[in-house]
Amino acid sequence: MAEPKNLGRDLRALWATLAVIFAFAAVAAYAVTRYTQSELEQEATRDARKMAIDVFQPLLLPTDVQGPVRGARYEQLLEAVDEHVLAGPIDGVRLWAADGTILFADDPELVGRREPDMRDDIHATLAGTSRSSVVGERFRTLTLLQIGAPPTLVAVELGRSHTAIVDEAKERWFPWARRAGVAAAVCVVLFVATWLLFAFVGGFQRFADHRRDEARTTEAKRARERARADRGPDPAYMTPGFQEEVEARRAAEDALEEAVRERDVLVAKVKRLEAELAGANGNSGDAPVATKPWR
Repeated sequence: MAEPKNLGRDLRALWATLAVIFAFAAVAAYAVTRYTQSELEQEATRDARKMAIDVFQPLLLPTDVQGPVRGARYEQLLEAVDEHVLAGPIDGVRLWAADGTILFADDPELVGRREPDMRDDIHATLAGTSRSSVVGERFRTLTLLQIGAPPTLVAVELGRSHTAIVDEAKERWFPWARRAGVAAAVCVVLFVATWLLFAFVGGFQRFADHRRDEARTTEAKRARERARADRGPDPAYMTPGFQEEVEARRAAEDALEEAVRERDVLVAKVKRLEAELAGANGNSGDAPVATKPWR
């Protein structure tokens, strides 16, 4: 059976690995969802451009771009737009003049309204091309058209629900991104919980080992005291400091012996010197020189 320390490390490694895998899967699924949404938006832009050029443009007359369309002509154009343009995902139509005036709209209350801010969007769109943007929950596509001779530049805005595009993009992969994200979060929680659990277990085990060691030390001390009491006082050689005293005494005796040997050597040298001096004085006929004995 694995030790708690190794088991905790292995479990943390497992949870960390799974968390990374699930996090990567969540990011991948979300990236695919975003890519799908981008593809759907591009497809919606192409469909809106085709609808503007192939369907809506043939419905317009040169007089429709000279000013706001009203009266019988408005009703006639609205009927054609309802039948041919608003039959699919497109649910909003506006015809803009270059100065930002609404020439036609599926809502009659908007006709004639002027929005100067739209001029930048209209002029940023090249003739015959489309430009899409998201405004709130609306996905709108502007397509610049040339009507009449000489040509008059107008912009057709076809709108649809952006929420529907997002929901369609999320249909397949986004649920997996959510599930993988939740699984990664669960693995992180398990990683932290495992770390805390085994940290607590390890701390408790260290505390228990410390208490057990203290108990063993106390029991051994009591056993020694009981044994000492049973056999009486300890011999002198078992008393604390006895060995140190023996060593110190032995070192002092060795030093004394060495000093005595050095003294004997010096005495021998002095006696030899005195003998030599006495011999020298006898040969010369002089009286011997008295010397004090060496003490």
